[in-house]
Amino acid sequence: MAERIHVVIVDDHTIVREGLRSILELEPDIAVVGHAASPAEALATVAATNPDVVLLDLKLDADGPVTGLTLCGDLVAQHPSTGVVVLTTFHDQSLVMAALRRGAKGYVLKDVDVVDLLKIIRGVRAGSLMVHVESDQDGPRLTRRELEITRLLARGMTNREIGKAVLISDSTVKFHVRGIMRKLAVHHRAEVVYAATKLGIL
Repeated sequence: MAERIHVVIVDDHTIVREGLRSILELEPDIAVVGHAASPAEALATVAATNPDVVLLDLKLDADGPVTGLTLCGDLVAQHPSTGVVVLTTFHDQSLVMAALRRGAKGYVLKDVDVVDLLKIIRGVRAGSLMVHVESDQDGPRLTRRELEITRLLARGMTNREIGKAVLISDSTVKFHVRGIMRKLAVHHRAEVVYAATKLGIL
């Protein structure tokens, strides 16, 4: 069996931490190696355990999501090899983008299905960017090549890496990325994956 995915849970509610631990440890490829209720505790726990993935609640105190976003940035800066997955009740596009800008590799609502949460943890461990925010909107149609490039963007690949993967030039990748951004009505690469996931394209 492959090496287990080490996870740290950061949430200010004990019942949430224990519930998540119980669920995750049923999986043979996942090990919960620590948990924390505050930013200081989280930084110390992650430094001590060096996990693959951190499940991070944004609301850790009375300041609301600001504290969680700040901690997200701190964790990414201090432990760049650890994938931070925001697990929250906040269904807000601005918060999704704020988390991604701070280096989060995932954003998911707390009412997520366990199967989807496990997919997200495994996806982030594998290097993918995973955003799971449900939407009833009908999305624009991407061509097969645009969809292929969007999926590679979700893995964090550069234009050059994408070009090598699909055997096209950097300039052609840029052309496709611009087309994808126009169709999804976004202005930054990081927003492409969020918008595509939200619309059910990925």
